Amino acid sequence: MYETVYSTMDDLSYIHLDINLAYVAIFAILGLFICSVHMPKGYKHSGYRKARITLGTAFLFMAACCICRFLMPDHQNDYVNFWLLTTASLLFSWLNYTAFLYLIDVEFTIRKNFFVDGLVPALLMGAVGASGLLFPQYQTLIEYVLGAVFIVKCVRMFYICEQEWRRVNREQQNYYDEEVDIAWMRILIWITLVLSVLTCTALYIPAVHLIYDYVAPLVYIYMTLKIVNYLPQKIDRMRAENETKETKEESVLHPPILLKTRDLHGKVGVFLERWVKEKRYCTAELSIKDVATQIGTNHNYLSKYLNECLGITFQMWLNTLRIEESKQILSTENISIEEVGIKVGIPESYNFSRWFKVITGTTPLRYRKEENLKRKQAKEA
Repeated sequence: MYETVYSTMDDLSYIHLDINLAYVAIFAILGLFICSVHMPKGYKHSGYRKARITLGTAFLFMAACCICRFLMPDHQNDYVNFWLLTTASLLFSWLNYTAFLYLIDVEFTIRKNFFVDGLVPALLMGAVGASGLLFPQYQTLIEYVLGAVFIVKCVRMFYICEQEWRRVNREQQNYYDEEVDIAWMRILIWITLVLSVLTCTALYIPAVHLIYDYVAPLVYIYMTLKIVNYLPQKIDRMRAENETKETKEESVLHPPILLKTRDLHGKVGVFLERWVKEKRYCTAELSIKDVATQIGTNHNYLSKYLNECLGITFQMWLNTLRIEESKQILSTENISIEEVGIKVGIPESYNFSRWFKVITGTTPLRYRKEENLKRKQAKEA
């Protein structure tokens, strides 16, 4: 019986060795591939480039870890092996999630917090794990602590990415008249979480490695191909600062055209005129479907009306109304910029300032200062 067990373990060790070598090749190839394949140039694609470089770095990092494991003595249940695997796996998951945040181009503050939220725990895990070498009697306890920290941090990083995905998905639904499929991005962050859980589970239950070892490479290949083939322009068009120069100039020179209700024709125009007069555009998180329902029409018909009659997208039309309203508030009320954004239906101060600059060509604060200076000069005259 014991001979059979030892024979089985020897067989598994050979399998594990072969898979480890295969992982070195897979990670190295994917890392070099995603970093070297042609990437679009220009400032507006910087987030996409950083996403690919970060993911490529993650793959190359894991290839290096696999090489180190190959060179180390085989300690399947050794404490040092457990400690190094949990720390390296957390860093790898963190790099994966960071690449995702770059891919959807989140705000700098979110990326900065995520950097601290991911890197600091990994460094602490390294330090705590090292203490187990000095106090061997606590190694079992430290193993469970490291496993718990690993899972908690992976779930935390997943939660942040899931929330950002929801926000971007809601934004693209509002910004586009047509559907833009970014569901695969959500699949990636869910898969990353599942693989992280499997990684941790395999450290306690070695048999789980058989599932992870054969499934993970397929996932990483899928992830690489999806990101390399992804057209970053789709996300860029969701960002107001990446509007084309012609659209910016048109919106700056002729924003009142959206408020000239005499130009509206047909039933949609009449209902939309009433909707605008009631200032219902100041409601936050309005989608084209919401507005269509409120005026009693179909969202496709409303989209066609905006595109063909006004020559503009729904989100630009909606936010132009909001910014025109905010200009009045900035000129007459002494409240904060954030409060102005809330009053006109753009509660996030970053988004409000961004849209204000796209539509007016200046920032809300500078606009207020200029208006105050004009009034002061008018009084002195």
